[in-house]
Amino acid sequence: MFLGIFGRSKAKDKKDKYAQTKLANFKKPEQEKQPEWLSSTGQLEGKVNEKLKDFQSTIKTIRENLVVGLDELTKMFKSGEIPENIYDALLEEISSNLTQSIEKVFMLREELEMLKAEAKIGLAREKIKLRESGLPENIDEIIKKGQVPRQVSADYSIAPYWREYLKWREIIGNIDKALLSLNFEEEISLIEQYLSIMKNINTKDGGKVSPERLKEIKEVKRICQQRLSLLSEKWSSIRRDKINQILDLEVKSSQIKDEMKEVEARFALGEIDRYAYDRKIGALRGSLRKIEKEVEDLRNYIDGIDLKVFRITELLSGET
Repeated sequence: MFLGIFGRSKAKDKKDKYAQTKLANFKKPEQEKQPEWLSSTGQLEGKVNEKLKDFQSTIKTIRENLVVGLDELTKMFKSGEIPENIYDALLEEISSNLTQSIEKVFMLREELEMLKAEAKIGLAREKIKLRESGLPENIDEIIKKGQVPRQVSADYSIAPYWREYLKWREIIGNIDKALLSLNFEEEISLIEQYLSIMKNINTKDGGKVSPERLKEIKEVKRICQQRLSLLSEKWSSIRRDKINQILDLEVKSSQIKDEMKEVEARFALGEIDRYAYDRKIGALRGSLRKIEKEVEDLRNYIDGIDLKVFRITELLSGET
């Protein structure tokens, strides 16, 4: 009797243990590890916020400390406030910090672009869910108007998808805002500065760089080349706009000169007195000077960017 009970007890224990093992190994589909690109908004938002903070902090350091410090150092040396040996030592220190910060900005930019791509995948996924739930195609237009689709208000089961969709949009918007904070002129100047400093360092050190450091530099230069291609396309469009502005201003300049000739002719014929002549000519000359200054500034801007693009292209081709 005892042996029978003991045998049944052992069998029951074995069965219970088997059931517990199966339960422990059982995973609900939603608990299984998802691919990295399928991460939720919460997970991705944490990564994005960390990178954004680092990106913005590094840009601030470059703007407020390193670039300003480099300019001040150059002024002090040219004015004779500091001797050449101190200038060289400080220049080396600032240049080293500047290159490290620029490298960090470019690497962070690359990471943010990748995170943005992940967010776009998440956005597309939520949009499909919303469409399947009966929402119209023009979801983004509705959001821009500050409205909420009536389906979301009518069906609470859609609300989670809607919140996720809005969160993905917010993440993408935050990344775009941060990347745009480094404007065209700043970015192209940083690329030129970085490549120029690296060329000087290589010349000074005889090209002696550790394999690890060489790998880092090559990666940053790859990003510089990639960014140059994109910036060159952008510059072609900006350049056309600037040239069109110059042409429009030159037309206005020609019109003002014709008006000045007319005023001078009327004064010579006695149609207007000296007071009226001086007043009209003075106003026209002021307008002409303003336009000529705008044209000069635009031409200098175009020449300056053209020179930077050429210099960057030259520095990159010299490294290949």
